[in-house]
Amino acid sequence: MSTDNTTTFEKILKRCPAPFISREVAEHVSGGLVKVKTYANLDSQGLGPADRVRCGRKVGYPAESFARWLANRLQPIDKQE
Repeated sequence: MSTDNTTTFEKILKRCPAPFISREVAEHVSGGLVKVKTYANLDSQGLGPADRVRCGRKVGYPAESFARWLANRLQPIDKQE
């Protein structure tokens, strides 16, 4: 993980309110960039966060696994001057 990704990872992890977060909370933590249904679709394709947990009907992620996945997925857009 590069230094920029490490910084991003730490910022995302600070926004996670608990050790495990639901897909709904993950949507909030991402600032709405990734929707609940998108997490479900990515999980079914094996492209979501590496670790998942289930509690009843709810699916979520360990906060560290989610933060690492999101930090690696974010891509900066070059500024045009």
